[in-house]
Amino acid sequence: MDQLTNLQQEVVSATGTRFVLGPAGAGKTTALHYRLLRLLREGEQAYTILYLVAEEEDDDRVIQFLHEQHAGPYADLTVTTYPHLALDMVRLFWPLVARPAGFERPHQPPVFLRYDLAQLLLWRLITPMLEAGAFADLRVRPQQIVSQVLDTLNHAALNQLTLEEAAERQRQSWAGDAEHLRHLREAGRAAEQFRRYCLANSLLDLSLTVRVFDTQLVNHPEFHRYFSERFRHLLVDNVEEQTLAGQHFVATLMNVTRTTVIAYDAGGGYKRFLSADPARASQFRDLSEATLAFDESFTTTEPLRHLSNLVENYLVGGERRPAGRAGEAILAAVSGRYRRDMVNRLVPVLRQLIDEQGIAPEEIAIIAPYLDGAMRYMLEQALREAQIPYRLLRRRSRPRDEPRIRAWLTWLALAHPESDVAPSPYDVAEALSLSIEGLDPARAALLAEHLYDATTGALQPADAVGEELSGRVGAERVAMVETLRLWLEEQRNTPLDIFLQRLFNDLLAQPPFQQSPDRAGAAVSEWLVRTATRLRQDAAQMGLNDGEAVGRAFLQAINEGLVTADPPELGEPPDPSGVTVATMYAYLIAGESVPVQVWLEASGSGWWDIPRQPLSNAFVLAQSWPAGKPWTMDEDYAMRNRLLSRLIRGLTARCSQGVILASSELDRRGQRQEGALWRALQPVLPRQPAAETEEPGDLFD
Repeated sequence: MDQLTNLQQEVVSATGTRFVLGPAGAGKTTALHYRLLRLLREGEQAYTILYLVAEEEDDDRVIQFLHEQHAGPYADLTVTTYPHLALDMVRLFWPLVARPAGFERPHQPPVFLRYDLAQLLLWRLITPMLEAGAFADLRVRPQQIVSQVLDTLNHAALNQLTLEEAAERQRQSWAGDAEHLRHLREAGRAAEQFRRYCLANSLLDLSLTVRVFDTQLVNHPEFHRYFSERFRHLLVDNVEEQTLAGQHFVATLMNVTRTTVIAYDAGGGYKRFLSADPARASQFRDLSEATLAFDESFTTTEPLRHLSNLVENYLVGGERRPAGRAGEAILAAVSGRYRRDMVNRLVPVLRQLIDEQGIAPEEIAIIAPYLDGAMRYMLEQALREAQIPYRLLRRRSRPRDEPRIRAWLTWLALAHPESDVAPSPYDVAEALSLSIEGLDPARAALLAEHLYDATTGALQPADAVGEELSGRVGAERVAMVETLRLWLEEQRNTPLDIFLQRLFNDLLAQPPFQQSPDRAGAAVSEWLVRTATRLRQDAAQMGLNDGEAVGRAFLQAINEGLVTADPPELGEPPDPSGVTVATMYAYLIAGESVPVQVWLEASGSGWWDIPRQPLSNAFVLAQSWPAGKPWTMDEDYAMRNRLLSRLIRGLTARCSQGVILASSELDRRGQRQEGALWRALQPVLPRQPAAETEEPGDLFD
């Protein structure tokens, strides 16, 4: 521990309660790690330590640190997030809380719904409302209605609001068209219906789990007795990312333990969309016996701080911060008329950084405001062609956006016609191309045209193919389609998860369908089987009473755009030594730092945009927002500016050398773009960011 600063040493050896304050990169998390190590090495039992982190990925970093330090036995150590802690405690104390929490069958064991299954259940409950005309004229997809109703449920619980209070806040803050109030009332009814169903069937989504923990357990004498007799030391990292409910838990129990150390990132609060409340988290400064202020940064530089000052001065105003050296933080700028031009010009610059300047790929992060499928494909293809390893950080995804998931579900639908999901000829052609190695899309389309009957939703026997077509696509491939057809018929009554497991393991992963390992197919199959198994196990309490209903619900939910917080890893496993590719919030929440960042689509409006949530406004559902105060265009504009300023502050705090700006003149819709970030950066932009005649080597001159 000799390498620690004096302040870090104080954290390591602190007694009582301490509040650790400082910007990202100041060494707060490192100090918490070494404090944990000291406790273990001095004989404190791992069982008595609770380490509360902001993200699931942080669990692995803590354990990895202990492993590298040869810390000894720590299997009983609790490193967890607030939502996971709430789930574990509600499960443990279920007989104590079920009846007072309002569950109709308190003796029935609880079923905890992950986000994807909560969507599926709400989709089933909301469909009759849609059919009756609810949400008419609301210009959002049905799946977005589902996700936003769930968001309202979660925001309410995490902000210690009842559903009625949350609905009232939404209505009172609405400053737009009065007709929209009807949609807000309909969303409120959908949320209440979902909650009633869960209480009747012992189902707990995130919102109900948090609600039960926060209202029934945290202040319960029996829970206090359990907590005080088990946990002697509490460590909390990134408390600014905690919600009001999470902060309530920490504030209530921080003095029950012998020692408590709470770390606060002064520039954090990136999970505002997920109900984080950084302003209220500052209360812990007053609740602690002493504050340790970390001012020194181990990651960033003065030019990078000036760069964030430049953006803040433009967006927020107020007292102007020094920005004279901001231009030194811009390592290079590349641009193109189209997004593909931008990517194609960026990759040689990265290659030069790696080959000529000795920057390792893992020391580079490509950060974008969002990563749609087209951008992700362009980036991955360009990086592969340049032989630059990479890893993708993803928080949520829509499974239907992955071609192999669509393909495997196409075969599931054909084997289960009772699901009433009839794939299109395009779906079948895509599935054939991905299932039969070496079958190109053109020949797959020909096979689908002649062997798939869209009216009946069934593959036809191979003798429907004439000799001419058989010669064009290959007789062996026609035979493989016949093998597939017969196999699907044999699996007609196979349960959902077992079918998906057999589909890949027994058929599609074997010759002649695949001659080489299909890692992406294996990852997709594993994810589908895992998700389908959870659904089948919980089906009865969700009102799905037979295999037919389960299969129909599974297929329809994914086809409608169900979102998962547990996306499958596609292709090769993520390369830890590769370039990080992430959205801005995924990168910040991951808490990583690199020497070089690429700000992709720097001219785009995506950096300034916030998600369009007409049915769930996270900002007015925060208790720090005055109840009844309208959410106006001015408020929206000011919030966007504050969020972007804070975001840039966070990025520059996690960068030690500089930034490469990558921009395109036109966005994905062909519209000219010049977003707020781009306007803020104008004083330090090169006059000709990347003229078409420039070679990559000129960019660093």
